[in-house]
Amino acid sequence: MKISDKISMCLRNLWRRKMRTFLTTFGVVIGTCAIIVMVSLGVGMDKAQSDMLEGMGNLTLINVYEGYDYETYQAMQAMGRDMSNPPKLNYDAVRQMKQLPNVRAATPMEYLWEEVVLHVDERYCYRGNVIGIDMESMEAFGFSLEEGRFPTKSEYKTAVVAGSQAAYRFTDTKRKRDNSVSPYPDEYGRIKDPFVDLQKDRLLCNINKQDNGSYYDDNQKVPTGNGTYPMKVTGVLKTDDEGMVDRDFNTRSAVYIDVTRAQELRKEYQKKNKIRSSADTSYNQVYVMADSIDTVEAVEAAIKNLGYSTYSLSSQRKEMQKSTRTIQMILGGLAGISLLVAALGITNTMIMSIYERTREIGIMKVLGCVVGNIRTIFLMEAGCIGLLGGVLGIGISYGISFMLNVILNKASGDGGMMMGGMYGWSMGGMTQYSIIPSWLVAGALAFAVCIGLASGFYPANRAVKISALEAIKHE
Repeated sequence: MKISDKISMCLRNLWRRKMRTFLTTFGVVIGTCAIIVMVSLGVGMDKAQSDMLEGMGNLTLINVYEGYDYETYQAMQAMGRDMSNPPKLNYDAVRQMKQLPNVRAATPMEYLWEEVVLHVDERYCYRGNVIGIDMESMEAFGFSLEEGRFPTKSEYKTAVVAGSQAAYRFTDTKRKRDNSVSPYPDEYGRIKDPFVDLQKDRLLCNINKQDNGSYYDDNQKVPTGNGTYPMKVTGVLKTDDEGMVDRDFNTRSAVYIDVTRAQELRKEYQKKNKIRSSADTSYNQVYVMADSIDTVEAVEAAIKNLGYSTYSLSSQRKEMQKSTRTIQMILGGLAGISLLVAALGITNTMIMSIYERTREIGIMKVLGCVVGNIRTIFLMEAGCIGLLGGVLGIGISYGISFMLNVILNKASGDGGMMMGGMYGWSMGGMTQYSIIPSWLVAGALAFAVCIGLASGFYPANRAVKISALEAIKHE
């Protein structure tokens, strides 16, 4: 029997019992829709969480802190290792991290909170963060310049890379009122110029006095007698992020200097103010960048083995994905029940079909039809029901998904963006609570066809076992 004959006979048999075929197919449609829609809600949630974390920062960036990670501490303690002296987060530690596999770059971060005062003309004082960084690694960490250039090694001692709005963080110490300028438009839409021009004005760095306070104090003055050093702004950072919050690094209001120079200034501050300090200095924090999202976990594990604690958005993302997958499995399992019911319907339909076509089966056997052909015809009928139900279910699922997104967006009203950030993915002005990816469509269709074939397997085998003589006698 030719394949075309089998297909023709299969379609004729299904069409002959249109109502039964329709009702059985409708059960598959419901099951397919339930699976696709349920899983699509989980996909929308997963997409929303990933986009939210990506909006918060670089997923390949790892924050490293001094001190053992809790799990590593427990494991090493169980092995009998001495945990009383955790390794210092110093130059050697950073050098070790740079040599780890899958590490693109590493830099220490040294924050000068009160050690220095940056000023122009001993009148305009900088009220912002002075951060020491490995200037050689700035480009690798994604820093880009709006104007100017990154400093060369010979300039590291005096070089400053300023944030895009750092000039607006200078206040006029000679004024009691209106002593600062806002970088944002006023009520008339105008943006005023700052007091200083960092590219032209002469910038100086003074070692602060202990009783002069930090940049948080409005009454902080320019200290004298402790040492004054000229600084040069070589470049102004570009801020690509929208809104008023930086993602990974402060590229708006902070100024960056070389980390070695930052440590030198801190030591000088301690010396001038007679503050005792440890001989073995450690960095406040270290940033490590993995070469891809897939290698972040391995890099974090290697850093923890060195004796340090880590934090990354990528590790948080993995925990969130675990929760989302659990939700998807629960939703998919509940939807799968309806497809199981549809499978029982297909089995029932095919068994009823065998009873009604017993004589037909006997005639085919008498005429010499191969047993395998009879089995194939019944399997094709069951598979066609699964295929048709899967195709219709996919089409209806797209419509349900669209309606869900419209209804939920309207229902959420003004809270749509907030809800979308947690449970959906914003695209084209409308939050996508339900997302149907191509793999879900292919998987649902394959599953529906497999359900149809599996449901028809028992009836098909039963059909080929019928005796030809008894089948012919059957009325």
